[in-house]
Amino acid sequence: MRMKSYKNYKKLTTIEVIQLVKYSIGIEAVLDYYAGISLENVKGRKTKLISCIFHQERTPSLAITPSKNVFHCFGCHAKGDIITLVSLLKNVSQARAAFIIAEDFGLLDKVKPQLKLSIKEKAFDKELERNFRQKEKELFDFLLQVKQHFQAITKNIKNERDLQRKGGLYHIIAKIEYYLDLLSDYEDFSPEGRIDNYILIQRFIGKEIYPIYKAVQEKAIEEVSPNE
Repeated sequence: MRMKSYKNYKKLTTIEVIQLVKYSIGIEAVLDYYAGISLENVKGRKTKLISCIFHQERTPSLAITPSKNVFHCFGCHAKGDIITLVSLLKNVSQARAAFIIAEDFGLLDKVKPQLKLSIKEKAFDKELERNFRQKEKELFDFLLQVKQHFQAITKNIKNERDLQRKGGLYHIIAKIEYYLDLLSDYEDFSPEGRIDNYILIQRFIGKEIYPIYKAVQEKAIEEVSPNE
């Protein structure tokens, strides 16, 4: 058997090839080409059930959702998109699977400069999204730790004097809970909205959280100094 040279590998980066495959090929075509399975006569409007191609079974349990280009087996729990499907069928990495699909369907030879630019932009946007989401998670974790720390302090409030000194933390905790909700519901906001929320929370931390930490540190130093 003549091996394919995959001479077009260097035309696009791995991320770009993956994006190209996802935007160009449907799961129905992939199933037909690599597994010899046609979904044309399979019942189901949004999801079609067929016998799993990854394990033996009597009752079909492999759900195919063409509109989303994904599959999910309720028996062996294999799931993913078209790249994952080929990766499992051929026992290769996802990156290699993407190149195989692109080569077999002739996508690499048909890439036009304008499409290349579009793919590059989408890949870049995806990387930015991934990095920003990581920053949102770090901000969420920080606020959660602060909330737990302040809640521990308020639990020790036992008299009027303590309430006067530490009662303001209740207001801060309520704000923290509000901002935690904003970070948790990030999918409900546009990219611009998420950035605005991030900036708003950073300002809140600088204006209201850090001064409290600074005051606590200074108070601790004052209490320790006389005994030195």
